[in-house]
Amino acid sequence: MIYPADLSKIANAYYNRGLERAQLQDLSGAAIYLKEALRFDKYCTDARNLLGLIFFEMGETAAALVQWVISLNLDPENNPADRYLDEIQRKPAVLSNAASTIKRFNQALFLAQNGQEDFAVIELRDIAGKNPKYVKAQLLLSILYMQSSDNVKAGRALMEVLKVDRNNPQALVLMDEVKKRTGRADIEKSKLENAFSHRQMEDDDVILPKARRQATAEQILLYVIAGIAVGLLSFYLLILPTIRKGYRDELNRNLIDNSQELSSINADYTRLKENFDSLQAEYLDVSQKLTAYEEENAAFTSMYEKLNSIIDDYNAGDIVSAVNSYLEIDRERASQEPLLGQLQEVDRLIINDGFNTILETGTTEWNAGKVQEAEYYYDLALKIKNDDPEAMYLMARLMQSQDRITEANALFDRIVGEHPESRYAQRAIEARGY
Repeated sequence: MIYPADLSKIANAYYNRGLERAQLQDLSGAAIYLKEALRFDKYCTDARNLLGLIFFEMGETAAALVQWVISLNLDPENNPADRYLDEIQRKPAVLSNAASTIKRFNQALFLAQNGQEDFAVIELRDIAGKNPKYVKAQLLLSILYMQSSDNVKAGRALMEVLKVDRNNPQALVLMDEVKKRTGRADIEKSKLENAFSHRQMEDDDVILPKARRQATAEQILLYVIAGIAVGLLSFYLLILPTIRKGYRDELNRNLIDNSQELSSINADYTRLKENFDSLQAEYLDVSQKLTAYEEENAAFTSMYEKLNSIIDDYNAGDIVSAVNSYLEIDRERASQEPLLGQLQEVDRLIINDGFNTILETGTTEWNAGKVQEAEYYYDLALKIKNDDPEAMYLMARLMQSQDRITEANALFDRIVGEHPESRYAQRAIEARGY
């Protein structure tokens, strides 16, 4: 039986291996170990945060945000992910650039899949120029360069990948193919063989010349004629057939090698295309999550600012502005932490003190003969407390003074029916003339 403590130890072991690979700049290898660590223990905060940093280094900002948000939700206390997210939130351009990059990469991938490789290359070159560490864009760009036989540019794109992730498996496979196509592989192999096949002369190595006998002119002439004859005979009988056979063998080998190479490239392209299709779906999902996260964050910021504005207006004596803003609050969004405490403070100010101030102001305006202004304040008070008997009574009396009898009687009836124990119930009965 495996206990939770054992799973945690296994996860930590994978995390340590992933940390070692990350320190050696083997980001792909590190990501594999870190994902294994999270498979055994999803609460391994260090592994999740490091995986987010690796994604961020490889240009995968959206994937990094997902890891850090999950990490913070699972472990909100003293979590470095909080600092990472705060850093990004203080730089809105990072989020905007990440969303734009994802959309443009998906567009380039769509173009490449639908026979518009030239436009895809233009799009990817611009993406890679602005985000040289975006590994997936560089890989797709190198594949498209290879398809158009522009192997030098493909090699440059792959070098950018290996600068970020020195053991990226896809980049290494494609780089081997580029070297074969450009002849670089043969040059490197030759240099390696020469480096280990030649030996410098030692101090005690001695070259002893052989003793020679002086030949006559006639002997030299005979030697030359004989040498030419033997050479021609050897060439026609031995060397020429061998050369012809070598050419045929070389031609056959080239045909076989080219066929195998083409099959390998097609297989690699098919595999990479499947990987990119999978990544495209993954990025669409992450993009949607990122958009939802941005919208939620914007809504939170807007509500936070609105509640602060209400408090500021109230403290500054602008009660009317504070009340109007209060009436526009989306209480469902504002009733969640961490806005709940702020909402309760606003409720206390408006429903208690603010309401009484608005009601008193309406009565003051009425006494001053400003009927329309008084009605505005009474209506505002009823919007704060729709069932307050005093506010209903004052509004009804104001309407009654304007011969709006039907409207006034409706409010008097509400007071009697809904607040029979209130002191305003008897007043309403008298005013209505039951």
